[in-house]
Amino acid sequence: MAKSGGRSRARSSKSSAPPRAARASTPPPAPPAGSSRAFLWITIVAIAIVVAIGAVSWRVIAHRDTEPALASGAQRGDNVLLITIDTLRRDRLDVYGDPNGLTPNLDHLANNGIRFDQAFSEVPETLPAHTSILTGLTPRDHGIHNNGTFRLGKGPATMATLLKQAGYRTGAFVSSFVLDARYGLNRGFDHYDDYYGQQASPASFYPVERTAPQVLAPALSWILQDGAAKPWFSWVHLYDPHAPYNAPAEFRKGHTPYDAEVAYTDAMLGRFFDELRSHGALDHTIVIVTADHGESLGDHGEQTHGLFAYNSTLAIPLILSAPGVQPRVVPQLVADIDILPTVLDLTGVAIPADLDGHSLAPEMRGEAPKAMPPVYFEALDANLTRGWAPLTGIVSGGWKYIDLPIPELYHLTDDPREQHNLASTDGQKLREMQALLREVTSKPARGNASAEHASMTQEASARLQSLGYVSGSDHTKKTYTDADDPKNLVKLNDQFTSALQESSTGKADQALADLKAVLAARPDFEPARTSAANILLSENKAAEAIALLQQAPGGVASSPELLAKLGAAERTAGDRAAAARAFEQAIAAGSRDPDVYNDLGVIDVEMGRVADGRAMWQKLLAFDPTSAGAWNNLGILAMNANDQKQAADAFRHAVQADPSFAEAWHGLGAALVGTDPGGAVDAWQHAVALMPDNYDLLYNLGVVLSRSSQPQLALPYLQRFVDHAPPRPYAADIPRMKSVIAEIQAKIKK
Repeated sequence: MAKSGGRSRARSSKSSAPPRAARASTPPPAPPAGSSRAFLWITIVAIAIVVAIGAVSWRVIAHRDTEPALASGAQRGDNVLLITIDTLRRDRLDVYGDPNGLTPNLDHLANNGIRFDQAFSEVPETLPAHTSILTGLTPRDHGIHNNGTFRLGKGPATMATLLKQAGYRTGAFVSSFVLDARYGLNRGFDHYDDYYGQQASPASFYPVERTAPQVLAPALSWILQDGAAKPWFSWVHLYDPHAPYNAPAEFRKGHTPYDAEVAYTDAMLGRFFDELRSHGALDHTIVIVTADHGESLGDHGEQTHGLFAYNSTLAIPLILSAPGVQPRVVPQLVADIDILPTVLDLTGVAIPADLDGHSLAPEMRGEAPKAMPPVYFEALDANLTRGWAPLTGIVSGGWKYIDLPIPELYHLTDDPREQHNLASTDGQKLREMQALLREVTSKPARGNASAEHASMTQEASARLQSLGYVSGSDHTKKTYTDADDPKNLVKLNDQFTSALQESSTGKADQALADLKAVLAARPDFEPARTSAANILLSENKAAEAIALLQQAPGGVASSPELLAKLGAAERTAGDRAAAARAFEQAIAAGSRDPDVYNDLGVIDVEMGRVADGRAMWQKLLAFDPTSAGAWNNLGILAMNANDQKQAADAFRHAVQADPSFAEAWHGLGAALVGTDPGGAVDAWQHAVALMPDNYDLLYNLGVVLSRSSQPQLALPYLQRFVDHAPPRPYAADIPRMKSVIAEIQAKIKK
């Protein structure tokens, strides 16, 4: 009686991150026409993730009070709460000079703790800045220079790995895809909550993020859970001040959209702190609040962040509160890389010798000011993805130097808003700062801290674009001119950013027009070209997308990213041979995009080259063993060959790599139903939770359960089938299932 109409489809791998615990999830929507996702189809039946959360309790550990506050090891055994607020300008806090009262809760924390008045980020982008915070290394040493391109290597210790070794339980709660586990910051965390939802489609730019309450609620539950014999370290990341700005209405009145988001974030943190205090959870806790970077908001012509490195995006708030700490303001120059060694020093954990940062405990104790090391900074995303001039620089002694084809020099003490470039009038100071930057950058990067290139799937690329970030091939050059200086390209940058925002809000025509205008001015702007192609594909205009991609100038035309997009467009247009050629060229050009390998394997199988398809998926698994799409496709091949044992093994690998992969759970159930009905039921229950409207799946699960020793378990699935299945394709099945329901109910009454 089992239905054979339900079809399970293979998809490209989700990530190269290690398998993570199963979690509650909403079902991912089917990819639309024009999507670059490749699927194989077979006639098998198909998933879900359910997490049971028990009651929790919490108790504090005894605080060791044998040393004065802020002495080395004085907070030994205390908990650590690190809160990073994405895109928070330092000057939006009252304690840093804002007159609008946006942040009463953060101001209270600062007024009763330690406030650092001259704290700087090392890079104005989310992933590299957080990597610096958690590793105590500059981007030169941890190797992550922008969002999405890199993954933290295995060499560097992190705050989580070091505190875990010291006996802490560790939990992270992040609110944006930019910090997905696939990028490596999950290492050392017992629990890494990056469950921000599903992408609408690879061709869309729909934002993937969570609001503050959606992050703070699970963080609070985790902190207060049972088992507090160990101290805990919790990292909470809030994304609300990041564009697009969309605070609740009650916070928007009288505020700019950005300021409303800041006020909303502060209010939610206030409730979070109140809950923690009511449970005594802050009595023995070091609390650190900072930002990864700020937001330009039109300063120097930039609307958001990432292109420049002026104080509007580089200056960050830094506040520390701990048991017994007296209020103090630290005026010295500090950086985000100093946070890790400070935490280790206070908790008595050994500080690794090779960190770039240093402990701020002496400064917090008010010891005599000393010469502080300079702060290196960089903003390399435009260089890495577009071939624009690289931006690096240094802050030291009240001065700031920005190294570009048109150099910039600012006396921050007199000119904190960086309005007066002194590079052409103070040659001696310019040469001093240039020499200082050369001294910093001439040191070789630490080999054990080199980052890995992240696997950039089409899905990941779309998610990043939804948040205003782009991926692209490396177009760095040997020499740069004034024409490559970001200052001369800022209008183009903002037009591109606006186009992404327009696309995410349904204004596809305007977005496409803006992207074409960008390309007219700068034909080598690869992310603008691939973004425009995404929009055309989402509108089922594959031929136009192909033409646009083929018009790319030399250099860009042979980039792996563009060739991968061309292959997806050719496949959407129905030309498998052309798609295969483009994918093969992308791989030959160095692509590590799992989608390219997976999609090429699918095309091989569709064209009858089954062995080639299998070989392609095995090649993908050689460098990305957690490619759920590859495992799923191998499972489908095994099912088509009637090898249920091999199929089940492949599907198990798929759901271990991606517990939200509905079709793989569906396939696993189909592979097990003949030999292990209980295992099949479990797999299909996972599938139903993720695909509640798959009527073939409801039918099959209901039928199998109706024949089990507990047939009453079939009732909710069969009832849902008869209540909601469309009559036309299920005209004969609905009355039959009504009869089965009646039989089960009659047995129950007996």
